Amino acid sequence: MTMLLSLMLAAIPMPGDAPPMPQDLAAVPVIDGWLGRKISPRWSETVAKLYRHGDCSGAVNHEGSRLLEIDMLFLLSGDGKPMKIAPVNARCPDVETFVSKRILGTLSGSFPKSGAAQPVWMRSQVRFLWSDAP
Repeated sequence: MTMLLSLMLAAIPMPGDAPPMPQDLAAVPVIDGWLGRKISPRWSETVAKLYRHGDCSGAVNHEGSRLLEIDMLFLLSGDGKPMKIAPVNARCPDVETFVSKRILGTLSGSFPKSGAAQPVWMRSQVRFLWSDAP
């Protein structure tokens, strides 16, 4: 996680017994139908610019274009507020910061409410597709 994102999230109160970040994505429940997964392709042009100008890797060839899929972990309070956001495999600090800010700024109300007393980790993915053709 980038320093800027860490500072942004530092203002959010964290319970002392918050669960540690999971190491095995398969053990983390998926957020079914999360709005961010549907909206993130709209950010592809900005992500492409950041990716091209940064120290980045991870995008793959996909039908003549470039595809970047980023697994995301979210520590969510019982009322669905993100307490931590962790892009797992972004491999691009500028993209990581951009995506995290976008999620906090425009999608912070898009997470499921569990009603749980303790925060829980959940996961989803964001996807970006762009062409490098002239």
